[in-house]
Amino acid sequence: MDKTVIEQIARKQPLLERELEKLENISDGTYCVHQSWGLGQILGYESATNVLKIVFEDQTEHRMNPVFCVKKLEILSDNNILVQFKNNPDMIFAKAKNEPVALIRSLIENTPHKELALSEIEFIFKRIIGESGFRRWWSSTKKLLAKDPLITLSPKRLNTYILREQPVSIEEDIMDQIQMNKDPIKKIEIAAKILDLPRENQEVIAIEIKKVVDDLSAILGANDKRLSIAQKLACCWIRNDLAGIIGDEIEYFEPTPESLIRDCNNLGKLVEELPSNYYERFLLLVTCAFPDEWESRCANLLKNSQGKFTNECVLFLIERGCHDFLRDCFNRWLGERALKSPVLHWIIKNRHVRKFADVISKELVGYKLLNAIFLAIDMEALANASSKRIPLAELVSEDRNLIRDLLSDATEEHARSLCQMLMQNQWFDSLTKKLLFARFIKEFPSVQTLISDKLSDKQSADASLMVSRESFDAKKKEYEILINEKIPANKKAIEIAREQGDLSENSEYKMARQDQSILLSRRDQLEIDLKKAQIIDFVTASDDVVGIGTVVHLVNASNESAEYAILGAWDGDPDNNVLSYKTPLAQALLAKQVGDDVEITIGDQVSSWKIKAIRRYVDCV
Repeated sequence: MDKTVIEQIARKQPLLERELEKLENISDGTYCVHQSWGLGQILGYESATNVLKIVFEDQTEHRMNPVFCVKKLEILSDNNILVQFKNNPDMIFAKAKNEPVALIRSLIENTPHKELALSEIEFIFKRIIGESGFRRWWSSTKKLLAKDPLITLSPKRLNTYILREQPVSIEEDIMDQIQMNKDPIKKIEIAAKILDLPRENQEVIAIEIKKVVDDLSAILGANDKRLSIAQKLACCWIRNDLAGIIGDEIEYFEPTPESLIRDCNNLGKLVEELPSNYYERFLLLVTCAFPDEWESRCANLLKNSQGKFTNECVLFLIERGCHDFLRDCFNRWLGERALKSPVLHWIIKNRHVRKFADVISKELVGYKLLNAIFLAIDMEALANASSKRIPLAELVSEDRNLIRDLLSDATEEHARSLCQMLMQNQWFDSLTKKLLFARFIKEFPSVQTLISDKLSDKQSADASLMVSRESFDAKKKEYEILINEKIPANKKAIEIAREQGDLSENSEYKMARQDQSILLSRRDQLEIDLKKAQIIDFVTASDDVVGIGTVVHLVNASNESAEYAILGAWDGDPDNNVLSYKTPLAQALLAKQVGDDVEITIGDQVSSWKIKAIRRYVDCV
């Protein structure tokens, strides 16, 4: 900007004297950055109105007072990487793709304190690489940075990279990080990196590894409450593996992995916290810790498993010759209605795989399995407080042969019953339901009449409402009183008021008509609600996860406690801490498990709570 203009601004704004240098760097075409609006280019200065014209990434022209610009904008020099990208995008993109470490190293070199935060890396490279490709680029670049001898993570500032004065080898860097970190969880994570080093690098730091083994033993011996059982188990394994590298005897190390899981009350919860690369090792540990009951322990883990662990459990049991045992488990769980979504997903996905023919029996693949699938999807949909995807539901709609295969042993009555279940399902949208109904009709043409009648009957009487028998009866009684007593009485009141003449001045008539509008509106709403109502008795509720029919015990950081029963749509009684599952508070709790943190918003107040216990409502009354 012109010096005369700057002096005029300074006279009006004396506090800006320290920022005059920044104003001097502003000229037509200069690039700048705003924290919210991103990269911008200064088009020019209007002296008459005392505004700078700037165009940001949304191509909108912003007119700003120079005082605001000085305080809120970062003026970029010509050698700034984003300015270079604007002027020569192909060259900078190629450098980011082919030489990311060198590019980031030069960026850090040009910062005042030789450090660069992850947020700054994201800001810069999302504009160079693009939003869609940044995550993949950063995933690979982060691994390269970890190997660079001149770049390391700051021990003081989270997610900040610093440039060293002298290069440091990977093993030296790991050891430095272990020494600088006081957090036991972080120390365990860093110690695990030693196991990924080449053998020759490990031998170079054998003495230091011995110290790390001692550190990890001290962490385990301190019984730090911050460490979960899963973290202690990982620490134990890492300690033992490191001891093996340097030839230490591990027989006398305490605690042992076996003792840790013997003391664990919830192995399912423990395995959920373990990284997937530990799954097989964990299952092997179960066989050592429980030699007389490992099969039943593994089966119980499989029954409540999810994700990759489901497949890992099945393969583990099959590799140990437990084909008959596994087949019997699947059939028994189906009969007990205890097959959960992840196991059902595994069964239908692998039902034609020859390797699993001995465990997925012909008796299993039938209409009862389809019944279990629809039930599992419905329960998972009810437990989902958000639009989180349900893999089992996706597989059902994508597998074109599934319904045909599972209806092979079904009668027409079975097919009609399953169609009824599908109609009431909470998850599938109307388009997907039509697609699935078409597959039913192909196998059983006679069910088309049932489907057509139901779909035409207020096709979207929306989603079903889960209600208790007591609340349903109360609603039904209210409807009957409305139909048999209140509406007829109102009709008679209108007729009497009309007889008084001059309706424009007849207040009794107007009040009666207003009452009629309210009564008819209430009648219509009750009819819709009663049609949507699906009576449940809460006996299928689980004490593993918050759902309809559970009582949730919460505690906060101040050790205050609260307890809520989550029941049907019409059971809400806030004064007695009974919530309808439709309420925002209940929705925030649904699908959570013991130990999960949850934020609860009441009015303008947001509070954080931890789930301490989950019980079934039927066990508490």
